[in-house]
Amino acid sequence: MAGISYLGWGQAAIDRRKLVESEQTLTRDEASEHYQPQFDGLRALAVLTVMVDHFAADVPNFPLPDWIHLGATGVRLFLVLSGYFITASLRRARDRMEISAVSAGKTIGDFYWCRLLRIGPAYIAFAAIALILDVGAIRHNWPWVFTGTVNWLIAWKNQWPLTISHLWSICVQEQFYLFWPVLILFLPRRWMLSAIISVALAGIAFRIGCIMFSVPTIARWVLPFGSLDSLAAGAALGWCGGQLRALRGGWLLTLICLSMLTLAAVLRNSDPAQLKSIFVEPLEAGAFVILVARTARGFVGYTARFLTLPGLVFAGRISYGLYIYHILVAMLVPRWLPSQLRFLITIPSLRLMVLGITTLGLAAISWRFLERPINRFRSKITPVRLGPTPVEQEPRGNDFVRWHRALVHET
Repeated sequence: MAGISYLGWGQAAIDRRKLVESEQTLTRDEASEHYQPQFDGLRALAVLTVMVDHFAADVPNFPLPDWIHLGATGVRLFLVLSGYFITASLRRARDRMEISAVSAGKTIGDFYWCRLLRIGPAYIAFAAIALILDVGAIRHNWPWVFTGTVNWLIAWKNQWPLTISHLWSICVQEQFYLFWPVLILFLPRRWMLSAIISVALAGIAFRIGCIMFSVPTIARWVLPFGSLDSLAAGAALGWCGGQLRALRGGWLLTLICLSMLTLAAVLRNSDPAQLKSIFVEPLEAGAFVILVARTARGFVGYTARFLTLPGLVFAGRISYGLYIYHILVAMLVPRWLPSQLRFLITIPSLRLMVLGITTLGLAAISWRFLERPINRFRSKITPVRLGPTPVEQEPRGNDFVRWHRALVHET
């Protein structure tokens, strides 16, 4: 228990206690530049759904009916969150660039450098471990892994290669961000929302084209064009400062989101060759935009307490590591587990616990000794032009408290 506390769980508990105890306040505009712990809870839920789905993939109707695809839904939430945070960060970078006459080339360079330092360490660590231990298909496909094009490999072969297939969503995001900074930093502001909406429509048009020309379903899923509407939905919210009007109808919004997600789940289980299947991603993305906007404003009551539970905040803080390492754990644990303990991975509930706890430990170690030090270095080298997104920066002082008090004051 002391080890887990040392790796970060204990700090999450301390932060939550400060949230309850302090009396400081912030306006919502001030809070938008600070750390919002509820987003860590949201990211934790997204990655946990993916892990549960993958760890229980070969067990029918466990832990939920097979028509509920937890992994696909969790990835969709990640894409919306990614579009939201990156676009919000780029918008702030554009503001600073215009006010202080900072070079656009320097700003873009800082953006790519920050992305490399954020994504690269754990990604390379995963690839190195998998290569050394010869796990899955990585030795046959290492050029695709190290060039960030695993999604194109999957589309080309029309199959999911062992160990590396989950990297597709990371590759999609990084390919998207090759051109996205140019659009956000240079396009006239009056055209921005129209351009973002056009990008979203292009994603829908791509899937329509795939159906018309009988493109394999896997390619529709993993190629970057198929995720444009999800990324752009989050980006539109990020460009608007995370604000949506009429977000006070809590139960009504919950009902709307659940209805959209239920309809998306039903359509996902229908024939993918039918045109109605193209609405799965927009429905999920729309529901998650509402959820992200509400989280940006800040939940109160039981929802706020749940999203700021120390365990969820801790898991959200290391969610990237949880995602990148969880398949590696699922491949290695059965290989190394003694025969006397094989029952731990043959019983579904025990397997979820063993693989989940092992992944948590590995991701926590990676965060503490690899990712966190590099993140701190990253925040030092580009503190002015970009600055950290609220979800990526380290919580300082009473950031938890100020968020909470600002929301209470507002409501």
